[in-house]
Order: sequence, then structure tokens, then C-alpha cells
Amino acid sequence: MQQRSRPGELVDTKLAALIGFVVVPLVCVTIERLWPSIPTQSLIRRGTASDALWYVVEAFVARAVAPWAINCALLPVMLLYGMTAERFYRGFGLAAGIPFWWQVPVVFVLADFLSYWQHRLFHRLPLWPIHAVHHSSTELDWLSSGRFHPLNELGAQLIYVTPILACGFHLYTFLVLAPFTAWYAVLLHANVDWTFGRLRYVVASPVFHRWHHTLAEEGRDKNFSGILAVWDVVFRTFHMPQDRVATIFGSSDPVPNGFLPQLGYPLVSVLGGRAARVSREPI
Repeated sequence: MQQRSRPGELVDTKLAALIGFVVVPLVCVTIERLWPSIPTQSLIRRGTASDALWYVVEAFVARAVAPWAINCALLPVMLLYGMTAERFYRGFGLAAGIPFWWQVPVVFVLADFLSYWQHRLFHRLPLWPIHAVHHSSTELDWLSSGRFHPLNELGAQLIYVTPILACGFHLYTFLVLAPFTAWYAVLLHANVDWTFGRLRYVVASPVFHRWHHTLAEEGRDKNFSGILAVWDVVFRTFHMPQDRVATIFGSSDPVPNGFLPQLGYPLVSVLGGRAARVSREPI
């Protein structure tokens, strides 16, 4: 396989498109029909059209825009070590001494840990208006996972990808993990009643994450983990009642409907001072 000098496409673009826009939607729609958390929720809902556009835009930002931002952020490190980008992304230092297929699980855990903290960070001002767009869905399903502002995607990747690459881990560790982590983010938002039983305290489930999106006071600012729920257990932000599931979703912020208004909301919110909610729990 041709070596690439920047964060990019390890997975062939056509294959990635097939998986992301055909396989994943079919799988998610199927499991939502078989194991619904809210049986009365329809497949086509308010916001479906704009969320479909968000889904495409988010995929483009994640695969094409964020890598360039990461590359720019890492340029000072490359200059410090006197490395070309091609040499840098092959790994260096102590991390490079770890066999590649051992680097993959190490990077998985480190990235998930950093992702937990970046998620908590986006729940506070001044970043909350950006993340509020994602929380504005009042009917949660797999497609609502794509309602993710470009600034949110860029900020998240800069926080949990850049430090790990700066430590010398091989770029391809992220690219190997990307198909799974991207699919899992979609699954977490699905209208599915899966709790994962006794594994609920270790692995994030759709029921676990749906509590994160609830309007209910008890669920706010909880369940920040992307894959390993153990971070919420350790840092005491775990919330998953066993006798019920979350049914009311959304944000108290005045996030408008429609792709373009939602895209501009963070700027409008900051200029107008309309950010309605800030996490009360300390970072």
C-alpha cells in the first residue's frame, strides 16, 4: 500500500463510502426496527433531511478537513525533531519501539481517554454552543449522530489525536481503528434498547449514550465516554438507571432547525449571548 505522509485514507474512498452510506445505515435501521428503545418513533422524523446532510458533511470534515488541521498543529513538533511529515507519521521515539499491532490497542485506550475529557470540555463555555448543535435533536436515532458541527469535529480530533501522534505513535494506528470508532459513534445514537448487561460499566451502549442526550436533569452532563464506559465510572459521571430508558431528548438552548441555521448557531449564540446551559459539574 502506498505510504501517505499525512492523516488520510487508509481505507479506500469507495469502500469507505459503501460502508458509511450503505452498510452502516442498513444495519442501524434494521436493529432499530428489531430492538427499538422507543417503538413508536418513526423512521422519518422532523429533521431527517437536514440530518442526512449533516451526516455527509460530518464524514467529509472527519476524513478530509480534520487531517489537515492535525497536520498543521503537528508542524511545530516535526520542525522540533527535524522530521519530514512522511518520517514523522511512521512513528518515532519510545512509542515506535512498540510493535505496531500492540500500538493499536494502546492508542485505542489513550484516544478514548482523551476523547472522554474533550467531550467534558465541550460541555462548558465557551465551547458548549458548538456542541449544543449535536444535542439539539429531540428524536434520537442513528442519523442524528451526524448532527455534529465542523468546529466540534475539528476540536475533538485536535484534542485526542494530536497528542498521541506527537508522542510518536504510528499514524496508521488511528486509520486501522477509524472504521470501528466511526461506526460505533453511529450505533450509540441508534434508537435501540441495548444495555450490554453486566458489561454496561465497561462498554458504552446505546441506552447509556441516550441518557447523555436527555433533557432530564438527572441525565445532564453524564456519560461522556465514547466507547469505554469505565471512564465515567472512574470519574463519577456514570448514569444508567436499570428500571427505565431515556425518552425525552434535546437541549434547552435555542438551536434552530435546518442545516444552515444550525451551522451558524455557535457564532450567533456567542454574539447574542444566548448560550443557555453550562455544566455545573467541575472539570
